[in-house]
Amino acid sequence: MRATFTYLVGPNKGERSGFDNRVISIGRASDNELRFRDNERRVSSHHARVTRRGDQYVLLDLGSTNGTMVNGRRVIATEIHHEDLIEFGAGGPLVRFGIESEADQQTTASIGETSQPEAGRAEVASRRKDGNQRSNAALIIALVAAMAVGALAGILASSSLGLGDDEMTWAQVAELNSPAVVLIRVEFETLDAGGRPITTEAKTGSGFVIDGNGLIVTNRHIVRAWEFDPSMNSGRTTSIQIIFQGKTKDDGVPAEVYRLSADRNIDIAVLKIDHRGLAAVHAVEDQLDRINQGDEAAVIGYPLGMDLLNLTRDTRIEPSLATGVVSRVGHDAIQLSLRANHGNSGGPALNRRGEVFGIVTANIGAAPDITLCTPIAVALELIKNR
Repeated sequence: MRATFTYLVGPNKGERSGFDNRVISIGRASDNELRFRDNERRVSSHHARVTRRGDQYVLLDLGSTNGTMVNGRRVIATEIHHEDLIEFGAGGPLVRFGIESEADQQTTASIGETSQPEAGRAEVASRRKDGNQRSNAALIIALVAAMAVGALAGILASSSLGLGDDEMTWAQVAELNSPAVVLIRVEFETLDAGGRPITTEAKTGSGFVIDGNGLIVTNRHIVRAWEFDPSMNSGRTTSIQIIFQGKTKDDGVPAEVYRLSADRNIDIAVLKIDHRGLAAVHAVEDQLDRINQGDEAAVIGYPLGMDLLNLTRDTRIEPSLATGVVSRVGHDAIQLSLRANHGNSGGPALNRRGEVFGIVTANIGAAPDITLCTPIAVALELIKNR
């Protein structure tokens, strides 16, 4: 299959770009597959991404400044179909999306190779000019109609899904945030009363990139496990490795502790890696009064850590998603009714808008469907107080 983009306005009007890639990046930066000119300022440097999934294509807005519209409706993540109209930034470049099968490509090639007798060329040219004028008029009418239909379809779709204008499906929330959720592997030594090493142990957990400059939020008990285990006298961390989605267990990136909560009762740590331009979580919701009992919630992370990967025989690191509801909002903890497991600790808790509102901190052994989260505001405050 091939994805095509036909320019409908501007100096490139009528030109078409085609891609066989599974992932097509779009924007003004030079590393994009579909690249717009630097003077097309409505388009962000890294504006959007189109991904092929089987026979379907999914468009994801990458947090662009001016948004992405499909058939006149602003979207964050959505399936796109043949003949859909995509606008990159309000008033920005407008393209018509197309999908070509292998048979379509062969047919196009055959038509291009067919010669035209000299005698009919003038007549063909005349017909083509008239046809272009009619096509332009039809295009304007179709564009206006598509925008109206698109807006209506968006309203109907939101209504049928029970979603508000700014809410997403869980698949869209995962698409936006999973690349920022990381697996953390920590090695540490336990020490005796004299500070001598007794054992070397390892612990895994989850975390998430909070900004593109290498800061990762997780739990304190992941990086200082001995503080939370009465059987351990003391300890010291010897290695912290960060593994990103799609990588293997051998692709760990070294990290260091950047900030620790004031004491272990505030179970937050912030790590730092020497990377820039990382995919961060989509957004945060740091106002507790906007989190309500009964709100839908999801957590993304790595339940059972490496053990689950070994059981499923996966070679690539991919996070899991679990859904439930907010069952109680407290000052120090947000209680969720969903099942998280060891390994989920440190991962994000998200709402239907794709915003992180909490950090998975603990579950209750006697009640495995209760998960406790620390409000994200605590981590943001820790980062701010340098």
